[in-house]
Amino acid sequence: MKTVLTIIKKEFACIFKDRRLVLSLILPGVLLYCIYSLLGGVIGDMVSPDENQTYKIAVVELPASFEADFGAVPSVTLEKISKDELESAKQRVTDGEIDAVADFSAYTATAGGTAPGVEIYYNSTETVSSGAYKILYTVLSARQTTNFYIASDKDVTSMMLSMIAPMLLVTFIYAGCMSLVPESIAGEKERGSFATMLVTPVKRSHIALGKIISLSAASLISAACSFAGIVLSLPKMFQSEGSGLNFSAASYGVSDYLLLLLVIIATTLVIVALMSLLSTLAKSVKEATSYAGPLMIIILVAAMSNMLFGDKIGSWAYCVPILNSVKVMGDIFSFTAKTWQVLTAALTNFAAAGALSFALAKMFDSEKIISGS
Repeated sequence: MKTVLTIIKKEFACIFKDRRLVLSLILPGVLLYCIYSLLGGVIGDMVSPDENQTYKIAVVELPASFEADFGAVPSVTLEKISKDELESAKQRVTDGEIDAVADFSAYTATAGGTAPGVEIYYNSTETVSSGAYKILYTVLSARQTTNFYIASDKDVTSMMLSMIAPMLLVTFIYAGCMSLVPESIAGEKERGSFATMLVTPVKRSHIALGKIISLSAASLISAACSFAGIVLSLPKMFQSEGSGLNFSAASYGVSDYLLLLLVIIATTLVIVALMSLLSTLAKSVKEATSYAGPLMIIILVAAMSNMLFGDKIGSWAYCVPILNSVKVMGDIFSFTAKTWQVLTAALTNFAAAGALSFALAKMFDSEKIISGS
């Protein structure tokens, strides 16, 4: 165990004493935060209602209690239509003749009701139509205690993160590994320092384990910084006044984050072990990077599986390394994860990382592979 710790300390010293390498771990997260925050501000300015703009909104069976609310908004002109004219009104929104349609035909003003009662149709690709939706949202949200349903922060957060967060997390983990692993193994082989390490009285399995643990820890730091940059910028992207989109990372409890951390650690170990095998086969950092190309494609396809296939993927996916991580991350973010799913995914990945570490130690025993002859 002492030799493993020695290898870990040696790897940490090589990584964290290199200022450029440390900067490459942290900088992506900072840049992502700045870019996404700036993008959110630009989008917010584009879709925010113009004070001088007038909006024409068609309403179906508008209750008398709402007329005063809309009357207080001078920029809105209401056009009352019948239920039979609803479909043609939707087409008029598409054609740009009117800006939005609000259907109150299912609305009932029963205090304390929670069922949705107002349907809104607007063209999200048009700035003016989006502005009309924002005004409708502002007016209707004031009556949330009656029968107008507004999605909770938890609903909106889970919807957004369950789709994009698993893909981003796995991509960031891979990017962190890519910046560290080839340099740590193939780079040392290229410089000749790796052969010196192998002649020391240290078990090859300890060297393999020490490298995988230390590189995984450093990769986790990189992935955490990048993911934090995304999460911190999401409120600025989605939570604009009257947008109806409210993002809150506080929707998740401590147990959710602990389960997510367990899955991330297991995933990182697998990716580091895979890249370590490829780097051991390579003679140089450049060659190791080229070997990682096909692996990147496989990992990216797995990372996008939730977006591409959704619920079509069966329970068998929990037993497939990396793919199970993406699936169970989506379950955690959507508040549907079960204990057996998380444990199955984590244990499968830990087992895969252990098998790959064993294979890596055997490769270290091969003089042909280490010498690159």
